[in-house]
Amino acid sequence: MTQPLPEPKQIRAWPIIGGLVLGVVVCWVWITVALFVGFGASYGYDNNAAAIAAVALAGLPVVLGIVFLVVPRTRQLGAGFLMGISIGFIAGAGVCASLFVPGTF
Repeated sequence: MTQPLPEPKQIRAWPIIGGLVLGVVVCWVWITVALFVGFGASYGYDNNAAAIAAVALAGLPVVLGIVFLVVPRTRQLGAGFLMGISIGFIAGAGVCASLFVPGTF
């Protein structure tokens, strides 16, 4: 005899929205740090420590989002967080294109 499937947990909007906002903010901070490090290198401030730290910290939000997804209590927050990072990068690419490519918009 087979056991009935357990009832799925209800999806709550606030953890997803909170994770989404947090992901977008983290992504824009990430983009800002990359711009400062990039402009600093292009204007003669060749400090390898800043570049190494920026690259090392680049993967931290993704790892944090995956950890949020693995823990059942924070799964919805993690889903929103990873969506926010993705949306932030798509919006960041559009802003970057409009700033640095003449005649884009």
